[in-house]
Amino acid sequence: MRAALINLPQPGEGTQPAIAGKSIAQRQLLFARECGCTMIIAHGGGASPEAHALRHATEKAGMRFAVISNSHALPGAVGDDDSLLVLQPGLLPEAQQALDLLRAEGDRLLVVSAGPGTAAGFERIDLDRAWAGALTIPGRLLSGLNSLLEDAAPHAALLRVALQKKLPEARLADSLLDDGGWMVVGDSETASLREKSWLHANLGRYSPMAPSRWLAREGVARAGAWLLDKSWMQPALLVLAALLAGGSITLAWYGYPVLAFALVAICAPVIETFLALSRLAVAPFGNIDRLTLLRHAVDIALLVVGTLSIDGLWYRSVFPPFVLIVALIMLDRGKVDGIFEPLRDRALVVGVIAALAFLAGPEIAIMLLAAVVITARLASTAKHSG
Repeated sequence: MRAALINLPQPGEGTQPAIAGKSIAQRQLLFARECGCTMIIAHGGGASPEAHALRHATEKAGMRFAVISNSHALPGAVGDDDSLLVLQPGLLPEAQQALDLLRAEGDRLLVVSAGPGTAAGFERIDLDRAWAGALTIPGRLLSGLNSLLEDAAPHAALLRVALQKKLPEARLADSLLDDGGWMVVGDSETASLREKSWLHANLGRYSPMAPSRWLAREGVARAGAWLLDKSWMQPALLVLAALLAGGSITLAWYGYPVLAFALVAICAPVIETFLALSRLAVAPFGNIDRLTLLRHAVDIALLVVGTLSIDGLWYRSVFPPFVLIVALIMLDRGKVDGIFEPLRDRALVVGVIAALAFLAGPEIAIMLLAAVVITARLASTAKHSG
């Protein structure tokens, strides 16, 4: 078993800084889970709101949770054959290099160069190196804490034990201290500055040529922390998307195709906003690959609305929207030149269909867009294959 030691504020010390709705302790929990830890040992105020939040997050992650009030209680919580991951208080641990080193078999002490390390808030070991804020130590060495004062900070005490026992060392690249993926967040001002870059980094970049994803990203980047703090926001966005899709089908059924297409167009950025928030909720280690299938809900709504909007026999009604959907999916899966990139955006495509349907009727609008999308796909294929 591998456990992780995470520091919590002592009574009267105030609250921990937070990054995008999660405290530093909760960010450390995510890192510990990726390192293979199955238990979290919290040191500090066990009755504080931070402790309750950390306990809830730990249990939600399927891990065990324990609280200790002093360093002498630590040896009894970790077996001799187990391993303990120790994280410096305030450390925001999100660097992939550090994760790979700590995942590897065996215990080790992470270090960085002394100059950059101490400037970044890490403890100097000697003239050449500083502790990088993380180490794994065998459980059998924890008995060394009993020779120290009971109120000694356990992370600092365990660093001394690791150095005395000459635990193997692994050096992190100094560049990690500059990009924010491995840093000490000591106050709310530092957290606020890091939060802005964190949101942009984990949302990715989208061109204005893909307006739905670009608008969703820009909106969430500006209000992501506030949105993530509202537990009801993601379910509300899903419900809104479902209402828009259902409303569009209802309007098409009752003979209002233009309004129906308009609702389908609005549904696309709502889903993109949900996906952007979902991406932040599991960042930086999780992924939302399965959730991206929700984008096809817009295709399904477009197919149904298109079919209902065209008068005639069923196979005549379904054929134009079916061809359009197939063409859009093929365009998504191929390489596309920048000039054709907007055709991948469902909100833009369906919005144009709504406008053309108002002027020329739904069938002609869908057929025109299908022809444009097919032409774009053929032109891109010809260019990249030639």
